[in-house]
Amino acid sequence: MKQKVISERYAEALFGLAHELKKEDEFGATLHEIVALIQENVDLSRILLHPVIKKADKHAVLKNLFAAKVPAEMLHFLFLLVDKKRENYLAEIADEYQRLLNQLHKKVVTEVITAVPLVDKTEKILKKELEAYLGQTVEMRCETDPSILGGVRIKIGDRMIDGSLKTQLAGLAQTLA
Repeated sequence: MKQKVISERYAEALFGLAHELKKEDEFGATLHEIVALIQENVDLSRILLHPVIKKADKHAVLKNLFAAKVPAEMLHFLFLLVDKKRENYLAEIADEYQRLLNQLHKKVVTEVITAVPLVDKTEKILKKELEAYLGQTVEMRCETDPSILGGVRIKIGDRMIDGSLKTQLAGLAQTLA
């Protein structure tokens, strides 16, 4: 819980700065690239997350890697995370920032789980229905899970719409018991 609160605060602060500079999308893309680079490079991740390495050394590494590639404000944000010993929250901050960016653009990410892969036509119809229902642009992340037997399970943020055959059969079994 503490990690979520900290991540939200830093993401909101960065988003506020980006909003003032009218660079919300640029900061979001840059933050995503930085997180991806750190996750892909084990040595860089070890350096940034190691508690014994001095802040000045971490600053130097970040400056060498990103000074010419990212906006100065983003580099200073990374320095702030190092100074406050919050560099281990960077991935969560990026996720929260993306949530704020999606909110700005009236976009929602949904997870759609079906027993078999959706046909393109069905996927488009479902997307259209979800956009009408939610009143926002929908980005669907489709997955298959044969264990649900049939139907569809849709996760929208912290809400779940479960129309799977597995859940319906479990409900029927409970009713009959």
